[in-house]
Amino acid sequence: MNTNKKINKDSLIYSFIFFLFLIIGLNSFKDYGVSIDENFHVTNGEHYYSFFKGLFFSNEEFITLEELKESFKDHYFKDPAIFDFSVSILVDIFNIQDIKDIYLLRHLLIFLIFLLGVFYFYLILRKRFKSNLIIILGLLFIFLSPRIFANSFYNNKDLIFLSISCIFFYYSIEFFEKPSLRNSIIFAIITALAFDIRIMALIYIFVFYLMLFLHFLDDKNFLNQKLKNYFFTIILTTLFIYLFWPYLWIDPINNLIDYFLVIKDEIPSMQNLYLGNYVFSKSLPWHYEMIWILITSPLTIIIFFLIGYPILSVKIFNNLMEADKKDHRFWKNNNEFIDLYLFLAFTLTFLVKIKFGVNYGGWRQIYYLYPLIVILGLCGLEYIFKLLKNKKVITFLLVLLFSELIFLSLWSYKNHPYQFVYFNPIFKKFVKNNFDLDYWGISNKSVLEKIFLLNKEESFKVTTNSFTNLNDSLRLLDPKLRKKINIVYDLNQADYVLDNHMKKWSSTPGEENLQKDFSIFYNLIIDGNIINTVYKRN
Repeated sequence: MNTNKKINKDSLIYSFIFFLFLIIGLNSFKDYGVSIDENFHVTNGEHYYSFFKGLFFSNEEFITLEELKESFKDHYFKDPAIFDFSVSILVDIFNIQDIKDIYLLRHLLIFLIFLLGVFYFYLILRKRFKSNLIIILGLLFIFLSPRIFANSFYNNKDLIFLSISCIFFYYSIEFFEKPSLRNSIIFAIITALAFDIRIMALIYIFVFYLMLFLHFLDDKNFLNQKLKNYFFTIILTTLFIYLFWPYLWIDPINNLIDYFLVIKDEIPSMQNLYLGNYVFSKSLPWHYEMIWILITSPLTIIIFFLIGYPILSVKIFNNLMEADKKDHRFWKNNNEFIDLYLFLAFTLTFLVKIKFGVNYGGWRQIYYLYPLIVILGLCGLEYIFKLLKNKKVITFLLVLLFSELIFLSLWSYKNHPYQFVYFNPIFKKFVKNNFDLDYWGISNKSVLEKIFLLNKEESFKVTTNSFTNLNDSLRLLDPKLRKKINIVYDLNQADYVLDNHMKKWSSTPGEENLQKDFSIFYNLIIDGNIINTVYKRN
């Protein structure tokens, strides 16, 4: 009876937390701007959906096979497009016409996928930790981390991959524990989705099969009993990879090889403001992403990660040193299996990304590691709790953790919807002129709305001397505003100039007249840093 009451009580608590997350998201998704490449992703989805419809219906409007092949000269159309393609289907089904509504649908779906990922993150926490307090802390730290929260509305690659990574890890653990036909099919689908969203999922997949190999070393009969299931899963995964990736439909073998050969070389070299200097993305130092994680993540999670990761490292190293013993096991229980699995996934991914990855825009391209950082941090917290056994010290640590969560909540509320420029309190004083802020131009939408109001709702011409394209933000404005805002590409023709302080490759025509003909009209200041500046013609 008491057990049932506890289960019901726990269910109510977690249901309330997720309901709260949902309400926050539903009240926030309309507030954010667009990323620099979101319009391409809209086009990409429409592109493949047009070809798909052309397979079933005869219409000159639909893209033909020859036109699709021709489009592959642009490497962007080679990218996996499962999310973009799916959104285009929904846009067609619900007959959504206005581009603003299409963007808002995308932002809502990205958030709902993130929320689904957080749910599976919760399921992983339940497998690993017995303490509800630790589980709740993990949920709050992943949802309330300001940069992760903001990106969960408009980042249609990195945050979707973060979400699918959580789902992948849960079902890979389920499949390892019980390789049934049902789990095999689910795991194959999720693995294919992960691979088709980010190629870096290859490392996660490799680590999973590495864990199978380690289990085989511990128990030689293990694979004999389950070998058919694993071969079936590999075949099924391969089929789903091709099914979910439109670029591979045309020439499955050569197109896959081509993608791996050209993808890194065709990624544009971006200029990054890092430690006060502009550095090209392909020439960034090895510590680039480490520094970004350190200065933009919640402090307590970083501190406990720096405790948990070394402790696990020593424990795993000592275990490996005893591998030659007769009774050796790589793990003795489920917790040790999860620890080793997630430790290897994090370590190998991070090392490969440092060595071979192209970095730009902060550490967003490895946001998918954040759930692992939180879990490894919680392992550090669990270790401290077991080590100290002092209620006063434990209470102090809990007060510290929840104090930061309250701070993160208040900071996000105060600076909504600009959580994407969060820097933790210790390092925020060193940010000015040292790091990129609004590198995607997300704030351009709200700044254009601000100009419209301050301009007494009259028509005006505007340009930018930054990297981002104002047309992207214009599409997310109300039709009434769009008609009154004219984007120009020469400062000599503009009434206003926007600068989100992201350096561009070449200067805007007339830029030499900025200081002479314009003066600062408005600064968007978030947490003491100017993230967007508006100049008005004198």
